[in-house]
Amino acid sequence: MTQTKGRFLVCALLAFVLLLGACLPAAAPASDGEMAAEKKTFTYAAIREWRTMEAFNAYDEVQSPGLRNVIEVLLDRDPVSNELIPELATSFEQLDELTWSFTIREGVSFHDGSPLNAEAVAYAVNHQWSEENAFQVRGFMGPQITAEAVDEFTVHVMTASPDPILPNRMHLQGISSMKQLLEEPDQYALVPIGTGPYKFKDFIAGDALILEANHDWWGLDPDQGARGAINFDEVVFLYRPEDAVRLAQVKTGEVDIAQWVSAESCLEAEATEGIGCRSEVSVETLFMRMDLEPPREGTAFGDMRVRLAFQLAVDYDTILDTILGGQATIARQMVGPSATGHNESIEPYGYDPERAKQLLDEAAADGVPVYETEFINVSLIGWFSRSEELHQAVNAYLQELGLNVVLEVSELEPFIEKVGKRPPPGRGRYFFVGPHGNELYDYALSLKGHLSCESPFATGCFPELDVMREAAEPLIGAERDQALQDIAQYVHDQVYSGAVAHLDLSYAVSDCLNWVVPLGHRALAKDMDNTCD
Repeated sequence: MTQTKGRFLVCALLAFVLLLGACLPAAAPASDGEMAAEKKTFTYAAIREWRTMEAFNAYDEVQSPGLRNVIEVLLDRDPVSNELIPELATSFEQLDELTWSFTIREGVSFHDGSPLNAEAVAYAVNHQWSEENAFQVRGFMGPQITAEAVDEFTVHVMTASPDPILPNRMHLQGISSMKQLLEEPDQYALVPIGTGPYKFKDFIAGDALILEANHDWWGLDPDQGARGAINFDEVVFLYRPEDAVRLAQVKTGEVDIAQWVSAESCLEAEATEGIGCRSEVSVETLFMRMDLEPPREGTAFGDMRVRLAFQLAVDYDTILDTILGGQATIARQMVGPSATGHNESIEPYGYDPERAKQLLDEAAADGVPVYETEFINVSLIGWFSRSEELHQAVNAYLQELGLNVVLEVSELEPFIEKVGKRPPPGRGRYFFVGPHGNELYDYALSLKGHLSCESPFATGCFPELDVMREAAEPLIGAERDQALQDIAQYVHDQVYSGAVAHLDLSYAVSDCLNWVVPLGHRALAKDMDNTCD
């Protein structure tokens, strides 16, 4: 649902929110004379700071915005239809089960002056998906990806086994300068060098990412058919984790967009002259992640009755209506209806504290350490608006059943160390309720990243689930959809991953800003213009 001034429909009762349209035609870029006369700046208040400036992080544009303005990808998505469209690759075709051919756009240069060609693209592909580098983006990979240049502007991308959705993964394939990686690899994490309409200017840790216009951008040539335009001299992404601060900065005109504001802030934005609130459904799904790494025997989460009780104990309907302010819908699985493998027949777990208590008591009577275990609910500082309050509410429901549950709020690095990778065998007590984004619109991605023996980030290793997933991955069309739906039902029945809610993402936006929230929620300045300047 799109919500704008006069039409924003939410019910804000207590407090809370979390952690994809159409595309308006962008205005033509200002002439050099006009830009010299008056500098135009676009400012975006983001909820999360950027992990590093490493170009591969451009895949995470939704949760850590900014880099995607610098680093372009092989294939973009149409903001209305969501279909794959050309960006740095002008076309692609499948040659055989393991090989895809991509034609690279000619006449494009990186910000350091080096040319974009097949060699540079192949190098970027191999660097991003390298097993040795082990970047977080590998969680979006199916079979191992490699690439090779076959002529100046043709790249073959290969997979270790058939991968019919390989083009979808190329939407997450950021292309950064091969020259930098070869000659100044130590600068890769500090200075992103891409081909985009904006280039890196400065990064102030804990405060801001500053970009400047790239007037040599290939997209300025109308014959290239690029979507968007350069309408700003400077683009600034501020790190402002406090919801009230982000809203206040839009109200005072300091920023143009405040990312992911709460239901209350949306209402306040709607009531404030000169600004409004814009909201769209997203690919972000809240789910409960639990320690499930074998050997699971002897741990509380190793018993399915305990896992199910943790789902039944929490009244998520109330949380959505109150804490989330109506900005979400109950989820059946870790992907929404837009994804292949979404199973409408799955029944949400629901709220049944009496049954939850009965399950816990039965498990305890069988020797499962239910009431002796100290469960750790981990929250990330600045994860999303009022995330800590969400986890406090979840804890309260669990504590009502006599469980010993504590909240541990962490900075990013310790958070990743605790719950951002496979848990140590036998730990069985850490969990969180947090977002999972499936930008590939395919349930196999969620399985591979969170529930696979191959993934270093998975909550556990499930050989039987890997067999089912590997059988589904080569399939296409209705066969693939049905196979993934069957796996979703199995995951639900085993309570390996408890889906909570599909999230809408909301923004407080200046009325002067010409911008419609795209399906992918990417904060691309080329799609925006300030009509009041």
